[in-house]
Amino acid sequence: MRAGDWVRWGSVDWEITERTLYRESADYQEVQWELEGGGDTRYLVMSTEKKGGTTEVAWVCTRQTGIGRVQRQEGGGWKNFREKDSMQAAPAKVKFDGVDFSLEGETEGSAESDEGETVNKLTWDYYDATRKRNLAIEVWQCSDADYYEAYDGQVVRPADFVRIPPKARRGLPKGEALGSLVIAGFSCLFFLPIVGGMMGAFDTGAEYLVALMLPALLAFLAYAAGTYPGMLAAGLAVGIGAGIALLKTLGLGLSYWQYAGYGLAVGAAAAELGSRLMGGTRRSDKPWTAGLAALLALFIISFAHYIQFAPRPHNPGGLLAACALPLLPAVVLFAGYFFLGGSDEQA
Repeated sequence: MRAGDWVRWGSVDWEITERTLYRESADYQEVQWELEGGGDTRYLVMSTEKKGGTTEVAWVCTRQTGIGRVQRQEGGGWKNFREKDSMQAAPAKVKFDGVDFSLEGETEGSAESDEGETVNKLTWDYYDATRKRNLAIEVWQCSDADYYEAYDGQVVRPADFVRIPPKARRGLPKGEALGSLVIAGFSCLFFLPIVGGMMGAFDTGAEYLVALMLPALLAFLAYAAGTYPGMLAAGLAVGIGAGIALLKTLGLGLSYWQYAGYGLAVGAAAAELGSRLMGGTRRSDKPWTAGLAALLALFIISFAHYIQFAPRPHNPGGLLAACALPLLPAVVLFAGYFFLGGSDEQA
């Protein structure tokens, strides 16, 4: 799982907002996923420890709690922990919310504090008698004092977390996406006549703003359809970069079909490279990424022709051709990827 994925646990949908790997020693490491959902924040921790030739794996889902709610034995009684405290060793037993916990083990490693300082961090792991509940106490050994934090968790299994398909969570909700598209369409109906009048009266260059609405609309549709944002960024970067590179190296002397071939290659490269460099992408991410990259690359070339050769001050026919001609390769590439496997399977 990585940041941006969604899982369902305990009847709540959780977004994974961060994934962190801690290598505390050669024998012990943790992978931690930060989960946000239902107005709550949890931390899913998978710890891996090598012991006597075997590897033990433990899964705990935990959340931060007040350290003052944890008690330790002192002088025949129980005393509450403080945020700043000092202890020579981990207490063998602690109490939390009236439940007794016994020390299971201790790990030590370097970590970065809130101030950006690299400090030594101790983690004391406690379990209740059923071994279904975990209490972790972290000791941040900063230069001015030792700071204590407590995490209340429960032992879980990976099977308890059900991955939510990306199309169920990515992009805008269907109703919101459709409503936004309708509003954008009506806005264009009012905007375009105004721009047309400006083009006829003044040499404003407003046609370029109108033309940009086409790739912008495609990018919006791709996002609304649930395409992974990283893949969209890859399509934008590859398309723009390739369009500029093609102009620099080939100029404006090739035929339309030659440029169209290069556009198809650019779109396919964006889809394939993006899916390999970004783990967890789906096949359904490829059609929009490929189409967007091809359209952007050919748009740059098409408008270079328009600027160079169209009669001045404005040429509606040339503008229409500059917008329409890049669409054919982009649509062909989108359709090819879509019908060959636009599914939610891993790319």
